[in-house]
Amino acid sequence: MKLEAMWSMYMEVRSGSSWRVDAAETDQFLQAILRSSVGTLWCDRAQMLVDELDERPECMGASPVVTMALIRVLAKFGDVQRVNAAVKKAADKHGPEWSTGVTDYIETRVIALARADLPKQAAEMLEKSNGRKAAAEQKGCTKPVHPYAVALRELMLAWTRDRDADRAWMCLSQLLALGYGRATREWNAMLHVHAVDMRYRFHLLEQVLGRMRSSGVTYDAATYNIMMHGSLLRGLQARWKEWFHKMEKAGHTPNAVTFTTLLVQLAHSGQWSEALQVVRYMRQNNVAATAATTSSVLSMERQRNRVNRIMSHFRRQVLKGGEIAVSEFTVVVAAILDSPKKWASETALAIRCLEDRRISESAVVDALAARLPGIGTSRIPDRPLLSLLQDDAGSVAGSFTRGIQGAFPESESRQLAVGAQRRSFVQTLNV
Repeated sequence: MKLEAMWSMYMEVRSGSSWRVDAAETDQFLQAILRSSVGTLWCDRAQMLVDELDERPECMGASPVVTMALIRVLAKFGDVQRVNAAVKKAADKHGPEWSTGVTDYIETRVIALARADLPKQAAEMLEKSNGRKAAAEQKGCTKPVHPYAVALRELMLAWTRDRDADRAWMCLSQLLALGYGRATREWNAMLHVHAVDMRYRFHLLEQVLGRMRSSGVTYDAATYNIMMHGSLLRGLQARWKEWFHKMEKAGHTPNAVTFTTLLVQLAHSGQWSEALQVVRYMRQNNVAATAATTSSVLSMERQRNRVNRIMSHFRRQVLKGGEIAVSEFTVVVAAILDSPKKWASETALAIRCLEDRRISESAVVDALAARLPGIGTSRIPDRPLLSLLQDDAGSVAGSFTRGIQGAFPESESRQLAVGAQRRSFVQTLNV
């Protein structure tokens, strides 16, 4: 049974009776969450199950086993705040030594910090733990030392996200020494750090590839995508085409990520003919466009002063009820604001999209939408930033009006001239 179906069944039974899951069933539920590829919503649900267990006196609250299962779930999603709260609660209830027998306690906490993009804190915790282990070994402790390979892997990935290649290499070297670190994902993360950092020349990317080969790591589609990305960032046109052909020759089919990588970089660098070739290739091979590829094409059309195509695409999407991504909508509104009188009907469609909640919350969208003509009289639902921007525009215009009226009370002709200036200013604000 799928996890979502299990949860729905439990909530239905729970609403109609006083039955609740016991400690063993809670532990099983938490293990199922841990095994599944689910979203952060399940952190709330896992916490709810354990809280219910704590509230039932007959269950004696959550045991250390259940608490540790909860911590593993929270660590999976990098919810450090809840992990710390669960650790403190367990220490208060079961004593400070409650985690002594749990072999993966430190590893789990390091994973939580690493996935929360706090690699420095994760490294400090891992270093302290290794220091305690070394001291135990000197005292003749015969307990086997746990290598923390999973924690090292997560720490290495966190360092790559932090773009700290040196520390990431240190973690990868330790993994290789322990007999791990031969998965393609870790090496792709390392390759990506060097690809996006312009301090590294292209030959360093090829050196990373050489180390991948010598370590017995196979390339996947992401490896080729990263090499094309690195080539385009450095303006190496022949190289990215070479890696594209290598990808096809190796049997990897170019996917949406491949074309998104190419289109974004080609459009950004103004290589429109190359970008159009990529678009034609996608159409010929029936590759579905993503929001990123569509927004890149729209941005390119705007740079080429082909706004008619942008508006045609936008009208089709609105009228057929298709999904409109934030990135696409941003390009459309920016094009409307370049010439608001020309695109009056498209302005109405953009406002209607906001009224119908078809556009997700976005600071960029709200900042642009606040300047659309007629936005002040629309029936847009609560969007805090948009409302704030509209209020600011109104208060600025009001302050300007009061200041002008107070400065020139004696001259009627001057007041008429100022009134005209004020109306022009308010219209400018609304645009």
